[in-house]
Amino acid sequence: MPAAGNDGIGMELEELETRARASRDRLLDALGLANGLDLLDRFLKDAPGPGRLDSYKVFTPAAGELVALARAKAGESGASAFLRAAILHGLADSAGGARMARLPPRVHRQQLAQFRRILAADDAAAPWLRLDHDLFHKEFGIATLRLYVAGARLVDPRCGVPRSLLARGTPLDWLRCAAAIATIGGFRPYFQIHTHQFMLEHFNEEGSNECYRCCAELYALHPEVLGMFGSSWFYDPALATVSPRLAYLREVPTGAGAQLLYVATGGEANANALSKSPTRRSLHEAGRYVPRNYMLIWGRRRQQAWARSQPAFSPQAG
Repeated sequence: MPAAGNDGIGMELEELETRARASRDRLLDALGLANGLDLLDRFLKDAPGPGRLDSYKVFTPAAGELVALARAKAGESGASAFLRAAILHGLADSAGGARMARLPPRVHRQQLAQFRRILAADDAAAPWLRLDHDLFHKEFGIATLRLYVAGARLVDPRCGVPRSLLARGTPLDWLRCAAAIATIGGFRPYFQIHTHQFMLEHFNEEGSNECYRCCAELYALHPEVLGMFGSSWFYDPALATVSPRLAYLREVPTGAGAQLLYVATGGEANANALSKSPTRRSLHEAGRYVPRNYMLIWGRRRQQAWARSQPAFSPQAG
């Protein structure tokens, strides 16, 4: 197995595949779905696969109809169990598949670690097991390799920078956006990075740097991708004084050629920036801090140049 590099990893993948199939089969037996495997095969087929331009959040109406069949058979708990079985079915296929073997070594190791976590958290009644829930989208994305595991983040390789960004903020913001896009080479395709609630133990400076190193390796697998971007309140330059411990999220990439583009003020930025920090809430209530979302965008060449300067970087990333 090329990506794994040794027989021990290959044996573990076989074990994970076996465990995933066994857990999946127990759920199907409990649901009483005689054609359960056929339904799961159809579900995976109806979820957009790699290479499609759809977001990892997109599922076809046909996928929803399959969940509805499980709901009709066993109620809401049956629908949740079916979606848990879909995650396990996807994980088993991925563990035994060629796409897993082609992953760059660093990403392969981290994908494997999240497979272990998913199998250990055998909760078929979790409230997020819904087709419209972000946590399900991300867990299913990890299991099926729709999303790559990269340090503190997940990477979606099928994304583009929204053109609406050219009309946000001030005329100077518009010029900055246009210049950034022109320098990098276009609006798509890009890697988009996402945080995940079940991986927050890695959300620190080293976890973020590992994400960037993973992206640098993933360009070899996706040579068409122009760069990486992420959008969040924590790229706001105001955090240098408001929450200096988070400044690395902006400073490390921008110090290596990434650019910041204005996205929006308030709204979602308020909800996310103020929910868990009494300090930021107090500053906001005092009128001394207004959360803003910014997009961090990092062109492929500059990100790879940064990664090559890192001692842990693999030369296979190119």
